[in-house]
Amino acid sequence: MKAIDKILPWVFFCLVLALCSFGALMVYSSSVYVAERVYSGNQYHYFKREVMWLIMGFGAMALMYKIPIDLVKRLAPIIYLVSLLCLILVFSPLGVTVNGATRWIGLEKISDKLGFIRFQPSEALKYSMIIILAWWYERIKRESDTFIKGALIPACIMGMGLALALAGRDLGTPLLIAMVGGAICFAAGMKFRYIAVGIVTVGVLGCYYVTHEAYRVKRIMSFLNPMEDPLGVGYQNLQALMAICSGKLTGLGIGNSLMKMEYLPEAHTDFIYAVIGEELGFCGCAAVIAAFFLLVVVMWRLVSKIDDTFCRLTAFGIALVIGSQAIANIGVVTATLPNKGMGLPFISYGGSSILFLLGACGLFLNMVKNKPKVQLTKRSVVSRTSAR
Repeated sequence: MKAIDKILPWVFFCLVLALCSFGALMVYSSSVYVAERVYSGNQYHYFKREVMWLIMGFGAMALMYKIPIDLVKRLAPIIYLVSLLCLILVFSPLGVTVNGATRWIGLEKISDKLGFIRFQPSEALKYSMIIILAWWYERIKRESDTFIKGALIPACIMGMGLALALAGRDLGTPLLIAMVGGAICFAAGMKFRYIAVGIVTVGVLGCYYVTHEAYRVKRIMSFLNPMEDPLGVGYQNLQALMAICSGKLTGLGIGNSLMKMEYLPEAHTDFIYAVIGEELGFCGCAAVIAAFFLLVVVMWRLVSKIDDTFCRLTAFGIALVIGSQAIANIGVVTATLPNKGMGLPFISYGGSSILFLLGACGLFLNMVKNKPKVQLTKRSVVSRTSAR
């Protein structure tokens, strides 16, 4: 098992690289028709941007892999405050509203030359929330089961970020962050009764936000009965299911999707899994699920070997974000979960999402790399104590 554990970081990196490469291929295949029509025959528009973001993302991965863990710990509060500031800037003149949701900062407001860059602060919030919670629980250590330090303060920390994300009319990301944050709190030692109160609170608030927005109610009703409005709210889900079903066992072949010809909205972003099903069939869909399953298993094994509280909780949170988002996206596309805008990690088209995701993967590998150092330090403390 020790020999296997040594190669697991490389297995993790190779899986990430394979998913990103496959994602770039599928982004090109699923976006070629729309890109050619919208951008005057430039069928490589989305593909070139995806490759550019992947290059930047792997650069961020290399940077986060090399950054000292102690520096990350010291900067944890600043990282979180900066992510909150970016969420506030969404409501400034730099904010960009798309489909009724204000979730992006558009640098085209500063210069036309930067018009290709749109930054989504909620992507940064996912990982800054993990880092600040891990930092806090390492500071309080054995007081993690108390009400004030172990439950109330972490709840207030998460509440600030979640409130700002909700203000941008984004419900999916706050729910994901709340779930991941709650799991980190539980793993750190928070008492279950406090977790239960948090679950009830999030559930009540979630029901409130859903029922007080007509389009969200329609999405829920469409999830329960897509045929009630097949040309309206239920259209996207029905088209996705048609795409997957038409792929059968082995698919129509790469590039041969019909639904990507604007029959399926967001084919290269949130619903790229449907195009995978259409072009590669059940085999392609199963291979993607198997890749994510293996990735999460590898990450879980690596997390279990980390002794340091900050590193373990941070790595655990990153693994949970990747696994949960993959489940959520595939669940939405296959109509097993209500429709919520959330891309498929490593595969869906997206700039800030892939940048922060790959940066988080680099940080994950950094936490794993520092495991032997933490163990050595602990042994040294024990040996010194024994010597005395």
